[in-house]
Amino acid sequence: MVLDALILQAKLFLQEDMSVDIINITVEEKDYPKLVLKDYTSMIGTGGKLTVMIVISYQKSMLDKLVELYMDGEEIDPDEEFEIKDSVSGEVINTIMGLALPTFPSRGKGVTITPPITINDAANIVKHKNSKIVSALIETKFGEFSISAVGAADSFR
Repeated sequence: MVLDALILQAKLFLQEDMSVDIINITVEEKDYPKLVLKDYTSMIGTGGKLTVMIVISYQKSMLDKLVELYMDGEEIDPDEEFEIKDSVSGEVINTIMGLALPTFPSRGKGVTITPPITINDAANIVKHKNSKIVSALIETKFGEFSISAVGAADSFR
């Protein structure tokens, strides 16, 4: 249910707000032992009635396109490129999470969220015992990104 809400909002955000067509969405119905990250990754944690970590991991070309769209074609100073990518990556996950929250169990009531954080020096996230990773891959002509949820197995019923 959580992943379905995130996929729906990611799809609406990309297609309606960013005018980026989606080629394919792949959801694998398996429990991953670890989540392999792409070039740029942002995460938001939830607490309260739902304790999961939401992770969006971008292929470089996909994040580059989102940055271009956010910047509306404006030139980016090379000294600011990392900071801007970090900002856009966080804004995208914040937007998707904010839109998905009301569709979570109990309409998101009693669920708190953390500010987004960006990690770019990790290769994967390993799950702990009794936890679960659910993930979807969203493909566009500009590249791909994965959207995942990591948490206690009973969080995904």
